Amino acid sequence: MKLALFTMFLGCLLFALGGCSRKSDYTPPSGATGEKIFKGACVQCHTPVGGKVMILKPEMANKEAITERIKNGKGFGMPAFPNLSGDAVQNLVEYVLENSAAR
Repeated sequence: MKLALFTMFLGCLLFALGGCSRKSDYTPPSGATGEKIFKGACVQCHTPVGGKVMILKPEMANKEAITERIKNGKGFGMPAFPNLSGDAVQNLVEYVLENSAAR
């Protein structure tokens, strides 16, 4: 029992330390929709709940904040996505805003 708990704890710790940075090299196909980009780059870490892709804090529920987070990431858990720019970023931002709930 103790070994199982330790193994589970260690797995969670390694995931938390590694974050989801393995997808920061994602490059969307030309003309990709926001939904396609979200499914290709984001859904591995941001699992939709109750039909919403995210639950946003009030300070994150705007285009500028989401764009900044996509471009620069945050901490260990949210990587920057340098290959997302122009229409791809705008499509993703609009998709997130249209399909998220605010706290």
